[in-house]
Amino acid sequence: MKDTGVMEIFWVVGEASGDRHAAKLMHAIGKVRPDWKHAGMAGDLMKGAGCEAVADISEASVMGLVEVVRHIPRMLKLRNRLLDSIRSRNSDLVILVDFPDFNLELLKKLRREMGRQVRVLYFISPQVWAWRQGRASMMAKQLDAMAVLFPFEVEFYKKYGLEAVYFGHPLAGDVAPSADEATIRDRLDLEEGREAIAIMPGSRDHEVERHLDTQLKAVEVVRRTYPDIVAVVVKAPTIEMATLQRLSGSEKWVRVVDESAYDVMSVSRVGLVKSGTSTVESAFIGTPFVVLYKVSGLTFFIAKSLVRGVKHVAMVNVLGGREIVPELLQNDATPENLAREVLRLWEGPDREVVVEGLREVAESLGEPGAMDRLAEWVVQRFE
Repeated sequence: MKDTGVMEIFWVVGEASGDRHAAKLMHAIGKVRPDWKHAGMAGDLMKGAGCEAVADISEASVMGLVEVVRHIPRMLKLRNRLLDSIRSRNSDLVILVDFPDFNLELLKKLRREMGRQVRVLYFISPQVWAWRQGRASMMAKQLDAMAVLFPFEVEFYKKYGLEAVYFGHPLAGDVAPSADEATIRDRLDLEEGREAIAIMPGSRDHEVERHLDTQLKAVEVVRRTYPDIVAVVVKAPTIEMATLQRLSGSEKWVRVVDESAYDVMSVSRVGLVKSGTSTVESAFIGTPFVVLYKVSGLTFFIAKSLVRGVKHVAMVNVLGGREIVPELLQNDATPENLAREVLRLWEGPDREVVVEGLREVAESLGEPGAMDRLAEWVVQRFE
């Protein structure tokens, strides 16, 4: 800690999900140490929690291994800006939040240039247990500690000698609709008895471009069986409404909303969800959903060659150890295939099996209050 006695945490966040989790942890740390200062690359929620934004997460919006290549010069400049800020501010603790392709390179350069002058905590582990496991050794050497979201990750890192802590998932006890069903339906202009399919295409422009058209075409196929259903497209905070409206077209059965994904899922019959954090969020709501994910062909080829020992992509399936929800990747994510799975989950025994599986996953992720417990540990560990 500085001679002034004022501790500063420098946060590096690059995605909307990281912004949410980091803001919650920042709030929780503030309950214990309201005098601590916060700065870094932040999103709107972190800014609202009191983080001084040295950079905005929108500056780091890149998707996929191949897509990153085009943006390397810009990303290197951004990384160097953040390192200069850490150095000039004499930050006491750096918290890297998810976003591994960027954050792990920043970590290596930070250690080369500053050695152990600053302590580093990684919050939300990269999925190194699934692919690129060689990163785990590097992380064990260069990090001070890791705070993970899933219990099995603690044992994984223990093999590498890295201190890892788990206090439950941040969403446990925190995912719920904002109002009763009638109120939410009224906000979404859903008449009583009219069914909806929730559409979550992603939180990055590239993801929306790749997923939304396929998702809506899948709903078109489902409408052959259920002609009155509507598709409710959920806007992520990092996506412009105009982008979604442009890609959604003018069909009356498509509604683009800037509403809570929790609310939309809670009143939907089934969801079509991009693989990622949203699958865990949806598990807490309990509505059955179908997972899809598309990237460039070369990115998919490279990623597939690097994956080891993991059968599933959707985190709910990884946690459940089986395919709880159907997941369709790359060329398998066709409108016809997605529609087939949606119809299978519409009603009947298959739907009930999925609902029960989602309940089991949600219960496995700990009790409410994970961020408060983690905040107390951060203060004790790094003060």
